[in-house]
Amino acid sequence: MPILSRAVDAPAAPRASGAFQRRVDGEEVLYTVHPARPPLAFRAAALLLAGLFGLPALGVLLSPSRHDGVSLLAAAGGLGIAGLAAWALLRGRRARRVQRFRLRPGGVEREGRFLPWPASAALRVARPEAGPYARGASGIHGLAARIAAQQHAAEACLFLDGGEGGPALLASGLDLPTAEALREALSSDRLSARPPQ
Repeated sequence: MPILSRAVDAPAAPRASGAFQRRVDGEEVLYTVHPARPPLAFRAAALLLAGLFGLPALGVLLSPSRHDGVSLLAAAGGLGIAGLAAWALLRGRRARRVQRFRLRPGGVEREGRFLPWPASAALRVARPEAGPYARGASGIHGLAARIAAQQHAAEACLFLDGGEGGPALLASGLDLPTAEALREALSSDRLSARPPQ
């Protein structure tokens, strides 16, 4: 079975830019999408925040002599920040899992659900919004803005518009060139997979 891909040596794990593979199986085409891996700076910043605020907070909680109101309030704030950092890291990783769907005559099957693809439907790439990432900021604020922009740049999504039930998400967590290449490949395959009228 021929295997085609955006990259000649498409990896089995997500890359910084994302990738996808397509495998022809009779009249169907199986797509495997590897979303872009969260940037190293984003992962490191989340772990650093969790450590900087979480460890001192745990130190306060484990020391009975420091159980005064102010210290406990500060510890609660530190644990809250550490929890938010951990949540951001887990959310970023969960949103970048490998995604699979199958193009069949008349529609797309994704996660056990068949999405009809009528002639009036179209594929749309939702580009990440630029976002107010503190343009011109310097110091720690500028660093945080650049890290956020790196993470946000690989959040393009591919939707099937015009089908039953409104827009259907096909793939997410992609950089823009990969999302556009996936849209073109799907559009091309759809013509050959379309059932006879």
